Amino acid sequence: MFILSNEIFIYISLIIVLMSMIFYAFDDLSMVFKSIVILTFLLIFFSLFPFKNEFGENLLNPQALLNGFSNTSLITVLSLLILGQGVVQTRALDNVLSSLLRVFPNNPNLVITLCLLLVLILSAFINNTPVVIIFIPILQRIIKNMNSSLGRFLMPLSYVAILGGMTTLIGSSTNLLVSDSLKKYSNIDLSFFDFTLAGSIISLSGFLYVIVFSRFKLFLTDRSPVSNELLDNQDNNFITQIVINQNSELIGKSTLEGKFPGLEKIKILMIQRGEHAEHGPFEGFILEEGDILVVSISREQLTEVVGKNIVSIKYSQEDKESFKNQLITEAMVTPSSSLVGNTIENVSFRYRYNCLVIGLQRKSKIITKKMGELPLEPGDTLLIQGDEEVIKNLRTQSDLLPMEWATSEIHNKEIANKSLMIFLSVVTLGALEFLPLVVASLLGVVCILFFKVLNIRQVIRSIDNSLLLLIVTSLALGQVIQVTGTANFLSDLLLHLLQGSSPMIIILCFYMLVSITTNFISNNACAVLFAPIAIDIAEKLSVDPKTLAISLIFAVNTSFLTPLAYQTNLLVMGPGHYKFIDYVKFGLPLTILCWFIFFLTFPLFYNV
Repeated sequence: MFILSNEIFIYISLIIVLMSMIFYAFDDLSMVFKSIVILTFLLIFFSLFPFKNEFGENLLNPQALLNGFSNTSLITVLSLLILGQGVVQTRALDNVLSSLLRVFPNNPNLVITLCLLLVLILSAFINNTPVVIIFIPILQRIIKNMNSSLGRFLMPLSYVAILGGMTTLIGSSTNLLVSDSLKKYSNIDLSFFDFTLAGSIISLSGFLYVIVFSRFKLFLTDRSPVSNELLDNQDNNFITQIVINQNSELIGKSTLEGKFPGLEKIKILMIQRGEHAEHGPFEGFILEEGDILVVSISREQLTEVVGKNIVSIKYSQEDKESFKNQLITEAMVTPSSSLVGNTIENVSFRYRYNCLVIGLQRKSKIITKKMGELPLEPGDTLLIQGDEEVIKNLRTQSDLLPMEWATSEIHNKEIANKSLMIFLSVVTLGALEFLPLVVASLLGVVCILFFKVLNIRQVIRSIDNSLLLLIVTSLALGQVIQVTGTANFLSDLLLHLLQGSSPMIIILCFYMLVSITTNFISNNACAVLFAPIAIDIAEKLSVDPKTLAISLIFAVNTSFLTPLAYQTNLLVMGPGHYKFIDYVKFGLPLTILCWFIFFLTFPLFYNV
């Protein structure tokens, strides 16, 4: 073991935090892996270089750094995720939304506005991620007959969910983490509705911006769906499968200038051989008997190649209805999906779901080459081909979210009603403080299992391992900057730079700093890292620490500038076909608007 001075510990802690933030910003590695690496490094470093008090005790021992696993806010966040998944899985909101469509059948824009308003309200009580997952296919269904695409509405959906999350204690996991830090460092409790009024003014202002300015292409580009890009948007073409016949003249043939002899006029999207899928370009690929070719083809071209007897349609002549009903759709990999971390080939996708994946969009990139070898991530959009019944059955799978929504009746109204009642009961118990929020949320999980809303397997899958490890690692980093005196050092530095400024100007500058930072690292990590700094600033300004904590909550909930800033931003990136610049164009004015509204209204509610 080695002994370092307190000053050295401060500088080293700063370096560790900055390097961790940069490491988290890397997009190529999984969040779980990054969190484990950072947590392991902290454990090793502070075992070799212990930070000791006057009694010789290591204040940053493994028990202190891993204390996040038993943190009540973490347990509350995970429990609320499970409750939100219960609402998603039972489709408990379908009847309400179907009624909206029936009341305003000829006014889809009004229905979408009402849906976004409903999202704003729901996000105050349900974790934002399940809310967004519920509404993505709903919006797809509503715009089906509009002269528009899903991309015009999904980014507004994510932003509205984030805005709604800043209005109550359980609206976002970051709110709970800031509340936990306030309790830990200042022994002050944040109640359920402590910042609802001030937060509502900011969120409603942001909501109006989203509704009005999402209509202008200058702010939000309406991009084409992935299916159009893969199929060249040819209206006379459709997707089907053809099989290389026995004794076909194509057997043994390879590509010539990128085309297979005899199939020059056909766009081949994928070649399926057994469980292996080959995507273009097909240089060096030799055709064999029984190969299944997924093609984009006109009916005239199909008639021509089938007539030559070199290929046949993969459906019998008696199964003409299945042939006619073949269609293509997009489906998103959900955060709780068992597909996450697995490849399309490893999960035997073709046999598991009875349909084929012919394309994949990850963030702004469309992937076809070696697609089957890539581990899937939450938010990946799969281009799926199958018959009508298969696509319909995908709606019952929790692994995938088809980009369409059925207005049919809920399959089991009783279970759906139980799910809603359990969730509302938890919110009521927590809001009225009959029970501590962690106790109420755990009681809700027990009820979810007892009343068979979800089974054990579904509950376990509802727990986001990435979020769990991210919060634990963030809490460990927060402990480091608080215990080593780094938070005090940073607050002194900020106050020195703003020497002579009023408390409100200092709070605004702190708010803007956090607001920018939260767009480049996880907002959960940002909340935990800045919480001890906020509390230290409050003490030096002789301001109620609760005031700085609330300003921090508002700041970390302005995650609009990048897709990495918030999980819902990342989830809508694939289905909405957005690029990084789209978030900057639409999110920057919204961020500045939030700064302005915060500066005008915050002093009206808090004594600064």
